[in-house]
Amino acid sequence: MKKLMLLMAGAAFVGGFAAQAAAETTLRMNLWLPPKHFVVTKGYHPWIEKIKKGTKGNVNIQLTTKSLGAPPRQYDLARQGVADIAWGVQGYTAGRFITAEIGELPFNGNSGEALSVAFWRTHQKFFAQANEYKGVKLLSLHLHSPGQLMVNKKGINNFEDLKGLKIRILNSLTTKILKLYGGVPFRGSAPKSYEFFSKGIIDGSFMTNDGVLAFKLQKFTKSFIQVPGGLYNSPFFVVMNQAKWDALSASDKKVIEAASGEAYAKNKGAAWDHNDQLGTKLVKEKTQVSHIKGDKLAALKKKLAFLEESWIKRVAAKGVDGAAALKYLRAQAAAYK
Repeated sequence: MKKLMLLMAGAAFVGGFAAQAAAETTLRMNLWLPPKHFVVTKGYHPWIEKIKKGTKGNVNIQLTTKSLGAPPRQYDLARQGVADIAWGVQGYTAGRFITAEIGELPFNGNSGEALSVAFWRTHQKFFAQANEYKGVKLLSLHLHSPGQLMVNKKGINNFEDLKGLKIRILNSLTTKILKLYGGVPFRGSAPKSYEFFSKGIIDGSFMTNDGVLAFKLQKFTKSFIQVPGGLYNSPFFVVMNQAKWDALSASDKKVIEAASGEAYAKNKGAAWDHNDQLGTKLVKEKTQVSHIKGDKLAALKKKLAFLEESWIKRVAAKGVDGAAALKYLRAQAAAYK
């Protein structure tokens, strides 16, 4: 009898261990940035740890050792199941995520954290119904700190000075701004900016202050044009393969959603602001900085007003009140504490 009880206890232990092991899920998150980039160290890693701790080790997210696809392919990597989770830039696939282009508009605000939280809230309130992220589970959205413009030439003080210069663009909006002033657009991902500059492929780039620091571009940043509220911004997504999401337990889904959404946006935006401050200090020390203000700023806003008007018309076709959404985003960012 005693032997039978021991056998039953052993079977129960093994069965319980097997059930626990079966409940554990390892998810591959594609990594296409340098492993030491702050987006990885201050964004991915804390989020991954929070999920691991919250699910008591049931969900483990592992970063790939090398990218499974080029930066513009990130959304499809997750949708097709090549990666389980992907982080990417909407602007790398122009026209695919029209609602997200609200984040690309100039003059939205000065804080990446405030704008990221406002962007997520605006999506939830105005854009979710447009269903632009079908085929995946949308985990979060965020923006970086306001983007500006750097040029590898001295004496570039105004946008009119960009005529004939080849400038790296990020999205359709920065392309339109550049063409307005006679510049020549060049498309390429930010991590390759150093290569583009060192080989003389580009004369300048739309870039955040932190980007100068992160990609070691200070020797190429001879002129820097700064605009209050940002000349542009870049929206980002974090998405998960739908089948992988559906296979998770309800409790694990709850933990992931709590760590994602606005919480993830806030953390990523705050990390960006921190590095943007470091980048701003570096730019001030090493570069000729031109601040667009006063009458020049007013004239610039008037000249670029068509960007807002065009976006509002485009999202109207998706049943979205773009004017209300833009007003809401800017109000949320301005009021954020």
